[in-house]
Amino acid sequence: MLVIDVYGKIAKTKISDKLKLYISNVPSDWKEGIVEDMMQEIRQQKVDIEDNLRRYGDSFQSEYTVASLKRIIETNIKQCPDHGLETIEKCLDYLADNMVCLFFDYDDEDMPFFDWTTNCFEGRFCEEDYAEKVMYFSNFVNQGVQNGIHMNCIYTSNMNPLEHTRILRNLNFRIDSKFNNWKSKDDYIIELQKMGKRIDGILNSENDYYKLDYIINSIYQDNSYNKNHFLKVFSLLELLLVASNQKTNIDHLLIPYLEKNYGDDSTDVAMILRQIRNKIAHGDFKAVNDKAEKFAQKYMTNYTFDYSEYSRLNWIFLVTCCLLDDLLRAIIFNQLKGTK
Repeated sequence: MLVIDVYGKIAKTKISDKLKLYISNVPSDWKEGIVEDMMQEIRQQKVDIEDNLRRYGDSFQSEYTVASLKRIIETNIKQCPDHGLETIEKCLDYLADNMVCLFFDYDDEDMPFFDWTTNCFEGRFCEEDYAEKVMYFSNFVNQGVQNGIHMNCIYTSNMNPLEHTRILRNLNFRIDSKFNNWKSKDDYIIELQKMGKRIDGILNSENDYYKLDYIINSIYQDNSYNKNHFLKVFSLLELLLVASNQKTNIDHLLIPYLEKNYGDDSTDVAMILRQIRNKIAHGDFKAVNDKAEKFAQKYMTNYTFDYSEYSRLNWIFLVTCCLLDDLLRAIIFNQLKGTK
C-alpha cells in the first residue's frame, strides 16, 4: 500500500482492471499506525530542535502545534472543520481520514496466468511495494507531458522501520513551496484511470505481463547515469521498438524521436548511440570512450563542463543517458496512448 500526495474523501475506485489496481482512502486498519508514525515525527522534531539549539544556538525547524497542523489541513485538504480539531491527536486523525492510497486488491483467481507463488505484482515482505513501482513508472512516463500527473510517496507499507518517518514534512511541502495550482483528487483519479486503461490495453498475453513487469522494475529508482544505465535503457528501447523476429538495427526506428532536437543529424546521432551501446556490451571500453567523445565533440559543443563535479566522460554519459531516458519516455507514452 502506498499513500500518495492526494487528499480528501473518495470512494474506492478502480485504476486498472487487468492489474486490479485501485485508489481509495487509507483503510481503517492502517490509520492507527500512520497516526502513531506522525506522533513519532512530532516527538522527533522536538528532539531535533532541542539538539540544534544546544549545538548551534538556533534551529530552522519549528515545533508542530495545533495551529500548524490546521494549516497543513487547510493547504492539503482545502477545508478545515470549524470545530473538532482542538488537539494534535484530533488533527492527525483528520489527516489520516483524508489520506489516499494506491494499492492492489485481488484474489488469486482474479489474476490471469499467476498464482500466489508466481504473481510478480504481489506484495512481499522482502520486496519493494509494487504500488510504489507503479507510481515511479507513471511519473517517468508523464514527465513533461501537458496535464500529466506526478505523484509523491507520503507513506509506504515497506518503509524501513529504522528510518524516521517524514509524513508531516511531506505534507508541509505544499506550504513551503507556495505553489497554489495543485491538481485536485478528481484530476488525479481521471488521469490515473486514463493511465490504467492504457496499461490494460497492452496486457493481452502472459508475456505482456512479464514485459510490463520488466520495464517497470528497470525504471524503478534508477538515476545512476552511467554505462550500466546507458546499456539498460538502450536495451529497453530495442525491446519496445524491434520485434522479436525483426532483423534490423534500431537506428531508423529512433530517428523519428530524435528529429525534433537533432533534425538532419538524427541519423548520425542514432548511429553513435547504437555504437556506444555495442561497445559497452562487448567490453571494448577504449572504443566506448572514443565514441562518447565523438558524440560530445559533435553535439555538446555548447556545453560548459565543471570538472570539479564530474569527469568529462561522466558528463557525456549524463547527457546521453538523459537523452535515452527522454526517448524511452516518449516511446512508452506513445505506445500506451495508442492503446484503446
